[in-house]
Amino acid sequence: MKLAHLAVVTPRKCGLYETTRELVAALRTKGIDSRIVDPAPHKNPIGWAAAEDRGVPIANIEWAKQADLLISHSGLGELESLDKPQILVAHGRPRSSFLSEASGGAPIYSYHYQSNLNPKLKACVTFWPQHESYLQVMYPNKPVHYIQSPVDLDFWHPDRSNYDFGGHAGQTNFVCADSFRDDIDCFEPINAFCLFARAYPYLGAKLHVFGKPKNMRGWGALLQRLKDDGSLGLVQGWAANLLPVYQAADLVLTGHTIDVRTVREAMATGCPVFRISDATCYPKIRQALQRDRATVRKDAERLFNPSVTAKQFLEVVRSAVH
Repeated sequence: MKLAHLAVVTPRKCGLYETTRELVAALRTKGIDSRIVDPAPHKNPIGWAAAEDRGVPIANIEWAKQADLLISHSGLGELESLDKPQILVAHGRPRSSFLSEASGGAPIYSYHYQSNLNPKLKACVTFWPQHESYLQVMYPNKPVHYIQSPVDLDFWHPDRSNYDFGGHAGQTNFVCADSFRDDIDCFEPINAFCLFARAYPYLGAKLHVFGKPKNMRGWGALLQRLKDDGSLGLVQGWAANLLPVYQAADLVLTGHTIDVRTVREAMATGCPVFRISDATCYPKIRQALQRDRATVRKDAERLFNPSVTAKQFLEVVRSAVH
């Protein structure tokens, strides 16, 4: 069986691509000829043209035309017209996708509506149970399947690092590494941390922010407040490799309820993750700090094992092909 996974090839630069690569790698260990195909290589933002990425084959459009199943991760491009069964993997958060179109961005929700009418589309897949109901709204004519989200457990390993956060390390180091998006950002985690650092000054807590937005209006004032308090550490934009960051951090703070890349990657290194819904929950941060890193790693191995993800995905594939 040949499975063509259509995704823009952007190694180490995009969570959607990394998740796709992990899924494909796991499928190949099960004897499935699964490959990644860039649906529009001439538009690739980083100009990737290699034939493989960390052992996963990057095939061309011609190979995809011979595949048994087309799996859309970021659109099918010119392959949309082929008379082949399709599976859609919906990586995006429904509200984020909706807001994107509502604000004049990519028409993702309109795409969902039209895809539901497409007889070649056999199933829709999500990596998060929280999104299943929203996709069922837009796909009343298609089965919607939840499969667990994967992470590369070999690369994201639990060895501790001596990373010093650019010389800004504190006695206790906290990290916010989520992208600042339209539907969710680091506002709640930053506010909760500020109150925590004031309540427990003897911990010498520092917050390090990765992925800061280009537009810092408002954020500059909030972060300056932490700096004046003496609790602000390193602040930078997108980071190429967060492995040593998570290995050195004592706790990752996130506003996400789903297991985004930040959550999966951090837990795989053994770094505890604390989800913050609002600033009032800051007293609970102390308990999260005490979580055993070996236990966190075991949780990641249980929750984000790519082999399990591949097995669940193959069940969807077999029902679609049948």
